[in-house]
Amino acid sequence: MTLNLTRIASVVRCSRRECRAPLATTSGGFVCTASEAHVVPQTDGIHIFAEPDVGKYEPEYASRYAALWAFGYQTLHKGLDEGLYRTVSSFVAEALARQPDREALIVDAGCGVGRVLADCAALAPNGVVLAFDASPAMLAFARRVVVSNEIIEVSLPTFGFPPLRIRGAAAGNVFLGRADVEDLPLINGCADLALSVNIVDRLPHGPEIAFRECHRVLRPGGTLVFTDPFNWIEPWLWEKYPDANAVLALLESIGFTVETWFDDLFYREILDARGSYEEFKTMAVKATKR
Repeated sequence: MTLNLTRIASVVRCSRRECRAPLATTSGGFVCTASEAHVVPQTDGIHIFAEPDVGKYEPEYASRYAALWAFGYQTLHKGLDEGLYRTVSSFVAEALARQPDREALIVDAGCGVGRVLADCAALAPNGVVLAFDASPAMLAFARRVVVSNEIIEVSLPTFGFPPLRIRGAAAGNVFLGRADVEDLPLINGCADLALSVNIVDRLPHGPEIAFRECHRVLRPGGTLVFTDPFNWIEPWLWEKYPDANAVLALLESIGFTVETWFDDLFYREILDARGSYEEFKTMAVKATKR
C-alpha cells in the first residue's frame, strides 16, 4: 500500500503556535495553507514539524537502545518484554475490533525505534499510523526497521553481540514525523486510537499535558493505550503521582473512562549477550475518551 499524503493532510496542522492552520500537500510534503513560508521540511523521509529537546535520546544512546532492541526481539527470543508488548498489542487489537468497517487512524505519540509501531501497522493494514518522536536517531531507526524493505546490519561487539542482519517490515501505512508529544501537529478529534508507550516519565512536565494532547486528538469513543514505568525524572512528580491510582485519577479527570489496567507488568531492557537486563515495573492502561 502506498501512503496517501492527501489523507494525512486532512488531519495535520501547522505546528506554529501562532498559526495552527491546515496543511496542504506539495511535492511529496506539506505546506501551510495560511502561509507559504510555513513549510514542513523532510529529512530522509521523516517530516519535521518541530525540533523539541530529545532529552537522553541522543544519537549514541538511541543507537545502542535500538541495537539492543533488535538483538533481543529478533534474535535472543527470550521474551523479556513480551508480557508488556503483547498486552499493548492485545489492547490495540481489541480497540480495532470495534470498527471493522473503518480505516483506522492511529497516533503513536513517542514511537521510539518502532517496537509498538510495527505491531500497529500489521494490525491495521487498511489504516494509517502517524508516528511521532522527538529523537531523530530513534525515528531514523524506526524508518529502517518498520518502513523500509532494506537489510539492516546491527553490531554491538562491546556488549558481546555478533553482527546481526534483519530485514525491514516494509509497512506502507506508516507516517513518521518529528514533533513534540505535548503539542502534536494534528487537528482535534481525528484519531481512533492513540498510544503513549513508556514516554511520559521522561517528560519534564509529567503526564498531564501529554494525556490532554492524546484526549484532544482522539474522536469521542476513541481509545488510549498507555504504558509507563513511572520512573519520574523530577522530584515533584514522585510526590504528585506516587502510584497507579494517582495516574488513573488523572486520566479520569481529563475525560477518559478507564476500561482495563494492570500494574504488574515489567519492561526489561537487555544490556548484554549474557542476558543481563534492567527491569522496571510498568503500568498498562486501556481507556476510552468520553
